[in-house]
Amino acid sequence: MRSLLISSLTLLLAGCGSAYKSLQPSAGDPFCIQAFRPAFTAELYKARVEVVGKNLSGLLLIKTMEDSTRRVVFSTETGVKFFDFEFGQQGVFRKHFVMKRLNKKMVVDALRNDFDLVMMNGIGEEAGQVARREGNWYYGYERGKKIAWYQTDANCSELLHAELGSKRKKLVEAKLFSAAAGPWRKGTVLAPDSVFIQHHNFNFNISLKKLDR
Repeated sequence: MRSLLISSLTLLLAGCGSAYKSLQPSAGDPFCIQAFRPAFTAELYKARVEVVGKNLSGLLLIKTMEDSTRRVVFSTETGVKFFDFEFGQQGVFRKHFVMKRLNKKMVVDALRNDFDLVMMNGIGEEAGQVARREGNWYYGYERGKKIAWYQTDANCSELLHAELGSKRKKLVEAKLFSAAAGPWRKGTVLAPDSVFIQHHNFNFNISLKKLDR
C-alpha cells in the first residue's frame, strides 16, 4: 500500500513539472529561425476547424495587403464569414468580424495566437531566447505571459514544429508542411502547403490544406 502511494505521488509530481525544465540555454544564432518565415501573398486553404464541440469547414484566405498588414478570413464556400482578422506591425491586431457563436474572448484570443504563431509575427523584431534539448534547437519569443517556441533540427535547417506555452506547459502546437507533406526547410519562402494546429488546454484544432488557383 505504501509503495503504491509513493508511486502515485511520484507520478503526480512528475505531471506537475515544467514541460520546459530540461531546456538548456545555449549560444546559438538567435536569428536563424527567421529563414523559416512563410511568405503569404494571397493563399487560399480548405479549412476544417473543431472548436468547443462545433465542427466548421470552409475556405480560409491569408492575404498580404499593400500596407504589409495581413488579413485572415475564414468563410463558408458560399461566402458567409466566420471571422475576419487583421494582423499588423508591432503586434497590432484588429477584429473586423466574428460570427456571434465564435465571438468569445477565449476563442478570439486563441485564434489570434494561432495565426501569430504560424505567420511567425514578431520574429526578427527581437533576438529571442536560444536553448537546446536532445540535440534540437529551441528559439523562444515572449508573448505576454506566454512564450512562442520554434523547434528545429541540430543544423537549424528544418522546422520541426512551433508551439505556444506557459512557463510550465505546452498550450498549442503547430506544424507546417511544404508540398507533398514534406518538412518545412530553411530558405523555404513559399506559403506552406498544409498547416495543422492542435490545442492542448481545450478542444480546439485547425487543419488547413492549400488549394491551387
